[in-house]
Amino acid sequence: MRKLIVKEKEYAAARVVSGGSAPEQYAGAELEKYLGKIGIPEGDGARFDVRIDPALERDGYAVEPGEDGVVSIRGGNGRGVIYGVYALLERCAGTRFFMPGLEVLGDGDMEISHGFSHTPVFEMRQSDWPCGNGNPDWCVKNGVNQRAIPAEMGGHIRYGGFVHTIGGFTGVPQDKQPCFSDPEVLKKTIAGVRAILEKDPEVTIVSVSQNDNQNYCTCEKCAAVDAEEGSHMGTVLRFVNAVAADIAKDYPDVVIDTLAYQFTRKAPKITKPLPNVCIRLCSIECCFSHPLDDPSCPENRAFAQDIVEWNKICDRIYIWDYVTNFRYYVPTFPNFGVLRKNMRFFAEHGVKGMYPEGNYNSPKSGEFGELRCYLLARLMMDPLMSETDYSRHMDEFLAAYYGEGWRYIRSYIDWTVAEAAGGHMNIWNPPFSVIPQEKFAAMEETFEQWWNMAEALAGDRLEAVRRSRIQWRVIRLMLHPDAGAARIFLDDMKAQDIRWCEWAAEPPKPDLSASPASWR
Repeated sequence: MRKLIVKEKEYAAARVVSGGSAPEQYAGAELEKYLGKIGIPEGDGARFDVRIDPALERDGYAVEPGEDGVVSIRGGNGRGVIYGVYALLERCAGTRFFMPGLEVLGDGDMEISHGFSHTPVFEMRQSDWPCGNGNPDWCVKNGVNQRAIPAEMGGHIRYGGFVHTIGGFTGVPQDKQPCFSDPEVLKKTIAGVRAILEKDPEVTIVSVSQNDNQNYCTCEKCAAVDAEEGSHMGTVLRFVNAVAADIAKDYPDVVIDTLAYQFTRKAPKITKPLPNVCIRLCSIECCFSHPLDDPSCPENRAFAQDIVEWNKICDRIYIWDYVTNFRYYVPTFPNFGVLRKNMRFFAEHGVKGMYPEGNYNSPKSGEFGELRCYLLARLMMDPLMSETDYSRHMDEFLAAYYGEGWRYIRSYIDWTVAEAAGGHMNIWNPPFSVIPQEKFAAMEETFEQWWNMAEALAGDRLEAVRRSRIQWRVIRLMLHPDAGAARIFLDDMKAQDIRWCEWAAEPPKPDLSASPASWR
């Protein structure tokens, strides 16, 4: 039986007392459940007091042990008090919530020696890996707050439309853009936004954003505004400000969100976003083998300058980041060396919301999607964490997810990350454009041994190792095209519910005798 130690005094049992709201009751019930799991029975002894405290900031929490064995867990809102319970279990009992169905309770006694508190830097935290983000329980345990989460579990930030919404408001086809200087387009958009808010009063942010193409309007009015502003964002931001000004009359707490994306990424010279406008800056053109603040990387140097300029005029910047290869979901995408550095960069440049987009439409990952999903959640909650903490989170996950052979997988990750740092890597690159084919060929025997050892030591985590090994299998097929092996590979990928790329579950007409790099 594990002991509970509060400020050096031992207790054999504990009682949980919660406030009356649904999230407080949920937080208390979760604490009781996990205390039972780790071996601390309910009864007289220490007492946990679980309450919402409006004096704390949104989503924040504070845990404070008292001399008399009372431990106070307070949260600034429903999510905050729940986060406080999970933080207590993680910090003081060694509990980890890696993936749905994969949790570690920790060893030894539960010791609460001093207080701690935390308020997330980012007000909005979302990523898109179905392995974790599709599960509300996992989201709450890991601080993700922009998924469908029931109210009793703290609820979520509710969007009215998420992206590329202008076509829906105006009837303009998705392969075109409207004229943002046209009064009729403005009228239709305002009506569409108001209809969303009337239908769902819980919506707090509405996307009014360009379609996903670069066919911007070049009429005389739009061209004149864009020339004056030094950016095609000129016409879009003036339009969005007009929508926001109208909405603010009746919905003062609603935010209008728009993209700074491709042709609108550059901040305008004159127009500033209104206070109820959010700019969602997109890093789609960037290099992801180098940190965004690396001055030697031209793609990233331009983006870094853009965020600096937006920061001068906007108090609510959200980021749409990209953390996978959308053309090749399965081969290794070695970006683990930049995830922490980029998240810190965003936090240090005034960003208030994060959306790192991953393999959103692939039920399972044949690469390292589960690890990325977990690390991104940790980073969004604590973007200023040290490299030591980041590496510890990675090692803890790998050990739990892959079993005793996890160090061989860590070695594979470290090698690919180090090699990728020598080149530039975007979100559509064929694998050998980043790490040359001859370097993979030189390591082929070693990698095969590493994955064999990982499988041999996996124990009950063998399925996870074999699924992630698919990324190495496809690289070997690129080194040695073989029609028979390719057919087996595609069958295994399908059987494990792994999608080939953003646009196709499997290559439509692959030449199985050719390298998978050529499959489309």
